[in-house]
Amino acid sequence: MSDADSSERMKTGISGLDEMLRGGYFKGTANVVSGASGTGKTIFGTQFLLEGAKNGENVMCIITSEESKSIVREMKTSFGWELEEYVKQGKLTFVDITDPSLRLQKSVEIAPSELIKSFKKLVESKIEEIQPTRIFIDSIEALFLAIESNYKLRTLIDDVFNVFRKHNITSIITVGAMYGLDEMVEYGADSVIKLGRITTGNNLQRSIYIMKMRGSGTINEVRVLSISDNGMSVLAQSPYLE
Repeated sequence: MSDADSSERMKTGISGLDEMLRGGYFKGTANVVSGASGTGKTIFGTQFLLEGAKNGENVMCIITSEESKSIVREMKTSFGWELEEYVKQGKLTFVDITDPSLRLQKSVEIAPSELIKSFKKLVESKIEEIQPTRIFIDSIEALFLAIESNYKLRTLIDDVFNVFRKHNITSIITVGAMYGLDEMVEYGADSVIKLGRITTGNNLQRSIYIMKMRGSGTINEVRVLSISDNGMSVLAQSPYLE
């Protein structure tokens, strides 16, 4: 299968990653970034959104586990990224599902599948209002942890992903490594990137590899993921010491 031309691709904004993806993500796809806590998933998704906002696109960040102001503060102190500026320009919109005004508080009265239904409705109305080209969900396990049936879980994950696909939005969805939920989320995705940490002797390296990408060849290697003052980049070297 040949790789599509660049007009069908969306640049990630992460140096070295587009090469591994043979030109970036396909537009309108649901892309999972999976890894344990502290592997860089939030930085990855934020950098992807920032690339769009810098290019004049409307982008949206959906936060399920903490308030948006903590991400804004963290990205400013770590990398000098002024997310607030893009919010003021109307290019970046945050959706906090923990915000009481959205009536999506974690509540014992709301059945998990009802919560997801409300979430989908909220996201669809925001999409129609904002018309984003990129969406980042950080992180999706908060929505799905209470679903006990695997069949139901898979259906609900597909439902959420299909909201983005239907609107031709390129989305990044992060998921932590917990209770096998990551495997279920990965199964429904158009692509999966795995972030990790590798220890060799006294040396600790961050790592990245592409687990799958539908409809495209990729560079099938584990590479070093570097996080510096400028953000995240992928180095053309292996994290395993020779």
